[in-house]
Amino acid sequence: MKRYLIKKLLMSVAIFSIVFSSTSAFALTAKEKQRQELQAQQAAAQAAANQKAAEAAQMKQQIAVVQGQINQTQSALDQTGSSISETQSNIDNLSAQIKTAEENLASEKAKLNAIISQWYMDGDRGFLEIVVGSNNLSELMARQKYYNSIKLQINSEMTKISDLKIQLAEQKLQQENKKVELVGLQNQQSAYKQSVVNQKSLKTSMLNMTEAQKSAYLATVAKLQKDIAQISAQIYAERRSISGGTAGSLGYPYKQPPKVYVLDPWNFYMSECTGYVAWYWNVKRGKRWYNTQPGRGSARYWPEIASTLGYSVSGTPQVGAIVSWYGPLYSTDIWGHVAIVEAVNGDGTIDVSEYNWSYEHDGGTRSHINPANWGSYSYIY
Repeated sequence: MKRYLIKKLLMSVAIFSIVFSSTSAFALTAKEKQRQELQAQQAAAQAAANQKAAEAAQMKQQIAVVQGQINQTQSALDQTGSSISETQSNIDNLSAQIKTAEENLASEKAKLNAIISQWYMDGDRGFLEIVVGSNNLSELMARQKYYNSIKLQINSEMTKISDLKIQLAEQKLQQENKKVELVGLQNQQSAYKQSVVNQKSLKTSMLNMTEAQKSAYLATVAKLQKDIAQISAQIYAERRSISGGTAGSLGYPYKQPPKVYVLDPWNFYMSECTGYVAWYWNVKRGKRWYNTQPGRGSARYWPEIASTLGYSVSGTPQVGAIVSWYGPLYSTDIWGHVAIVEAVNGDGTIDVSEYNWSYEHDGGTRSHINPANWGSYSYIY
């Protein structure tokens, strides 16, 4: 009777242990799922931040182009303004020349009027009086010739001045027309400059908004990173409480701090479960194992890698084999998990050595684990 009670008690403890282990595993899986959801949100936020960063970079390039257009337009405006000033100077100079010509013409007209007046005064005296007043006929003829010569010179000078005035007026008109065209061009250039200045202002506003959105996404990434770190710590702690086992480097030479990701010689990340197992097989067992499909080197894809390297995938454990978990408990997990089978126990459980399971970026061992409690699995050897 006593043996029966002991046997029943042991069975109850075993059943309780199995139920507790299974329940704890499912609880742990819920946290894994929560972490995966947070990681997905973080990845989405990071992708959005990267997209905004790319948009901001493109906008900065566009703003630089617009600024170049503004600079070119301002240069053209400066040149047009200089041409307008030069043209106005020409107009002022021509106006001064025209005024001088008009004054000269008026002076010549006054001279001519004086000669004509003197001539008429002489005419009023009468021919006989002029002759009597002259010493001789030669003097009379000389005076007449002088009047005619002066009149001719004055008329010639007046003609030159009039022609010059006409030429100056034409040149002035040309310069005035040129100034009108330049002012029109200046107005067009000013309008274009204002247009590109408005474009720059709009693009700058959009850039500021995009930068603000990027900052908001990055703030979300940082918050999610804290949340992920917190739940990861809970996951590692719960794994240790469920699985027991011991911690240690396991002789692994590529140990890295948490959040440091460096590829090892076999193209897996150091201190991850994949990095440890790849080292174990290549170095301790002399079995060739490397990432044959970059981008799909996560633990859940290792049965595929096994096929490409010519290894068998089985449901039967062997010491030294790789055990790979990939679902259904891990059906939503983007990573999976791998470990080394260190022992196969008579009750069907296995002992394993592994990295990044109970301790973040650190090694450990677990004994008498039922691999089915942690999802779909297979062995590689």
